[in-house]
Amino acid sequence: ALQQQEMALASERQRAGELAAIGAALTRIEAGDYGLCVECEEEIEEKRLEANPAVSLCLSCARNRER
Repeated sequence: ALQQQEMALASERQRAGELAAIGAALTRIEAGDYGLCVECEEEIEEKRLEANPAVSLCLSCARNRER
């Protein structure tokens, strides 16, 4: 039962994070900034946006954050 609760909480946190990312993307659309990296302001690669429309970083900045 404890393991199921932890799995449910992890799933809820993931959904909350996804909703926040979608909300941020909608805000960028309204501001006219959608498709631009929030760090370097360069265009985010089209294939990256197709894979995840809520992504906010270009591939280069995303890789830099992982380090």
